[in-house]
Amino acid sequence: MDRMIHTGGTRTWDVVVIGAGVIGTAIAARLSQTTARVLMLEAAGDVAEGASKGNAGVAPSYYAAPGTLEARLVSATYPRWPEVCRALDVPYRRLGGIIVALDEEQAAALPELCAEARGCGADAEILDGEAVRRLEPLVSEDAVAGLWMAEEGVIDPMRLTAAYAELAARNGVELRFDSPVIAMDRDGARVGAVVTPAGRFEARYVVNASGVRLGELSALAGGEAIRMWPRKGEYWLLDREFGSRLQRIVFAAPAKESKGIHVVPTTHGNALLGPSSDDRDEPDDKSTSEERLRYVFEQARRLVPSVSLDLAIKTFAANRPASEERTRVRLDAGVTNLLHVANRSSGVGSSLGTADYALDLLREAGLDVGERPGAAASLPAVPRLHDHPAPETLTSIDPRYGQVVCVCEQVSAAEIAAALESSVPARTLDGIRKRTRATGGRCQGAVCAAGVAFMCSLRYGLPPERIQAIDHGFLGVEP
Repeated sequence: MDRMIHTGGTRTWDVVVIGAGVIGTAIAARLSQTTARVLMLEAAGDVAEGASKGNAGVAPSYYAAPGTLEARLVSATYPRWPEVCRALDVPYRRLGGIIVALDEEQAAALPELCAEARGCGADAEILDGEAVRRLEPLVSEDAVAGLWMAEEGVIDPMRLTAAYAELAARNGVELRFDSPVIAMDRDGARVGAVVTPAGRFEARYVVNASGVRLGELSALAGGEAIRMWPRKGEYWLLDREFGSRLQRIVFAAPAKESKGIHVVPTTHGNALLGPSSDDRDEPDDKSTSEERLRYVFEQARRLVPSVSLDLAIKTFAANRPASEERTRVRLDAGVTNLLHVANRSSGVGSSLGTADYALDLLREAGLDVGERPGAAASLPAVPRLHDHPAPETLTSIDPRYGQVVCVCEQVSAAEIAAALESSVPARTLDGIRKRTRATGGRCQGAVCAAGVAFMCSLRYGLPPERIQAIDHGFLGVEP
C-alpha cells in the first residue's frame, strides 16, 4: 500500500523523482532548495533498499580518467564532504587510501593511475613498499609499491541516503514509499504523468534514478532502449577488534571489470572486505555464496594477511546497476522531459556533484525554478551515545539516553526514538539499523532486536511480533 510523507494534496508536480537510493535522494534534496514542487516515488518501503545500503561507503577523491563525466562528478563532490556531513549529521572519516601493488606488473600500472588521479585534481603519490607499510602496517610484506591518495575517505552510505531524504522532506518534498511505477503516460514527446497503484501524478519533468531498473522505467516511458543489469557484490563485515587496527583504506590494483577487492575501515570502526563483481540476471537476488565469499576473503588476505574470519560478524550482497555506460546523467534521446541518472560504482562518492548536474540539465531543458529563500541546508544533530565526549550529560537532554537498547553499538532509546519520529521515519528493524546502527553490531540483533521491536510497537500501535524485520520481509508494519 502507498505510504505518503509530507503531502500537500497536489497531484501535479514540477519534478517527479523515481528511486530513493543515494542518487535519487541527493537530487530530491537539491531540488528541495529550489522553488520546484517535487514528488519522490520509491517502490520499496524505505530509502536505501538497493545498492545504497550494500556498498563499502568509500568517498573517493579519484575514480575515473580526467575529463570523463564520472571524474567530474567525483571531483565536484569530495571536497565538500566534511562540511556537508557536519551539516547533515552523517559520519565521515578522511583516512587516505592506498592502491597496493603486489608484484612488478601491478607496480608498472601505478604511474598511469597516478597521472589520472592528479589530472582529476586529487592528491596522489607513488610510494615504495616500505613507505606503504609505514602508512598502513597491516599491508602485506609482498607489497612492492602503492599509490597513496591522502584525500580518500569513508562515509556511512545509509545514513547519508536517509539524511538526503530527511532534508528533502523538511523542505517540502513529498515522498511516497511502496509506490512502484507501473506506467508513464505520454503527451507527445514528453511524459505527461507517472502512474503507480495509488494513482496518476502529472509531471513537468521526470528523473529516472531507479538504479538497476533504469532500463525498465525508460521502456515504460517509451524512451531509449537502455540495457542495465545487476552486478552483484558480496562482502564480509568484520568486528571492531580488527577494524580498530586498520588505519587506511586498502585497495587492490584495479582489474578490467572492477576496482577489485578492498579492505575498508568503516565510519563506525568495523572493516569491510569486498566486493566481488559478478554479472547476474535477477536484480532482487541478494543471496551470498560460499564460493564467492571465499574468493573475497582470499583476495583481501593477499592485501592484509591479518584479516580473520574469526572476527567476521556478517556477510551480505547487493546489486549495483551495470551498463555499457558507466555513468549516465542525461536526457532521454526521444522523451524530452525524462532525465536518466545512474552510476555503476561511485554513486555515493559522486552524489553531490550528480545532484547539481541533474538540476543544471533540468534547467537547460526548461525547468524554470529559482533558489528558495529560507530552504534548510542542514539537519538537527542527534547526539550519539557511543562517541559523545561526555555521555553522562546526555540524560539532561533526554532521560532516554540512560537506557542503552543496543549494547554492541551503544545505541540509546533516545536515538531510536529520534529515528522513529523523524520526517522520514524508520518503520522496520532494518530501518532503525540504517539510521542508528542498533542491531548492526557484533550480536546482529540477537540481544537488542526485542527492545528495538518494542519501541517500534509503541510508536506504531502494533504488537512487537508484527514489527517487520526488513523491508518486504516477514511479519510487517501495515501502513
